[in-house]
Amino acid sequence: MIDAAAVPLVPLQSEGIPVADDPVILAFGAAYLLIVVLIGAWGYMRTQTTGDFLITGKSIGTWVLAMTAFSVIQSGFGFVGGPELVYQFGTTSLWIFFTAPLGFLITWVVLAKRLRLLADIRNVLTLADGMYVRYESDWVRGLTGLAVVVGVIAYLATNLAALQFVMRAIFGIPVLWGLVSGALVLLLYSMLGGMIAGVWTDFLQALTMITGAVFVFAYAMSFGGGMETISRNLATADPALVSPFGAMGGATTAVLVAIAWWILFSVGAAGQPHLITKFYMSRNLEILKWGAPIAALSYAVSSLIAFSAGLSMRSMVEAGEIQETFSASEVGPVFVLEYTPSIVAGLILAALLAAIMSTSDSFLNIGAAAISRDIPRAMGQPIDDDKTELRVTQAALAGLTVLATGVVYFSDALVGILGTIGWGFFAAAFVPIAVFGMNWKGATKWGAIVAILGGLFVNVLYSAVPMAADVAGYGGVASFIMRFYPFPDVFPVGTVALLVAIVLFIGVSLLTQHRSELPADLHALLER
Repeated sequence: MIDAAAVPLVPLQSEGIPVADDPVILAFGAAYLLIVVLIGAWGYMRTQTTGDFLITGKSIGTWVLAMTAFSVIQSGFGFVGGPELVYQFGTTSLWIFFTAPLGFLITWVVLAKRLRLLADIRNVLTLADGMYVRYESDWVRGLTGLAVVVGVIAYLATNLAALQFVMRAIFGIPVLWGLVSGALVLLLYSMLGGMIAGVWTDFLQALTMITGAVFVFAYAMSFGGGMETISRNLATADPALVSPFGAMGGATTAVLVAIAWWILFSVGAAGQPHLITKFYMSRNLEILKWGAPIAALSYAVSSLIAFSAGLSMRSMVEAGEIQETFSASEVGPVFVLEYTPSIVAGLILAALLAAIMSTSDSFLNIGAAAISRDIPRAMGQPIDDDKTELRVTQAALAGLTVLATGVVYFSDALVGILGTIGWGFFAAAFVPIAVFGMNWKGATKWGAIVAILGGLFVNVLYSAVPMAADVAGYGGVASFIMRFYPFPDVFPVGTVALLVAIVLFIGVSLLTQHRSELPADLHALLER
């Protein structure tokens, strides 16, 4: 039993966050909260069916698709988790931001056209729907839905953890109330507008974040004295901080870690359901052509926030120019509030509110759909009435919001680490069955089942269980489990899980091809 006295009664990260005592920033924040609620209300008026709620009725164009794809991947992680990782580990963490744009290109090439065609051939609204069509297996549908729920909880917690910092910074409220009030606004917005509201908020915040990132980069470079001064300060403190692979062990370990990040964030992008289900929403196939370069370039520009703020702040701390009165998770908010003009700070923080909420809306939608649609159908108990399914989906939104809020409340895990855990869950579970499955006729349902289970097992064993044990005060259990982890601690578990899942998928599919047959209407699709 967990000792109640050992469990913190407030979120751990509660000090060091500056408060914007500035009417300009308050006005930006209040205006954006009002805008997202109004967009949610507008989306509610346009939402008549579950299809409208989950995939916008296949109504979005090139720029909206590209911007919403970029923004759901960037979101609060790029502002809180990104600067945190750069601040802590130096240039190693830049592998995330250098490789993530490649992920958009890979994802578009291997999945965009096929998933959009699949939405026309069959009535698919969720990733599990698509995988059921591909493999004709309720087991695959149910396990896909289960994996979505597990990953959504971790990833949604990342965004809520970022949200509590932003609410604190803008409105000056305690972190706890920032978490609770932000979650309530998110729930209201999500239940009202669904994905219709989400994609348009994504589009608005993407444009705002790109603009703000350019300003933040300029101010951060000026604050740090230019890249030459920043590099010199970091190298003086620890040469590993500016080495090609950063401060994560020796040369061999660093190279392995860099390759692991590349695999996880480039190849792993094609397994993120909140990204790949966006292809269902496109108006037609023609608009998919330019989406990848637009999304990739947008992500690269927005990543300037993490790169510049993280390195500049660490440089000034190491040089003794500023005192480290903040935690790594607070680097982004601290820099924007204390070292940029009010208009820039207001623009960035308000955009972050919209980013976090619209991205969280995507997570909530796919997670709720898994609970109300995918898992019941896999168990042979579908909700046949569309209106009832829509209401059950909205109720599931509330449950997931409460659960993810509880994870943030009781967890002392860093925001960036929580983000990589959520990403790793999705990558391991869905890259094999979606990427290989939609491009290889020899893929079988048995390969899909074993791959999902194998990927989830590795992630749960080496990520979720040790983290939960640490939070509960059982550090010895976590240490015992990690003794059997065959790689250095800094080697991401998500990459190991992804590679294990791919090997299992290919191996089992080759062994069971004689027991499986591709659905007739998918032969032509897989040949395109």
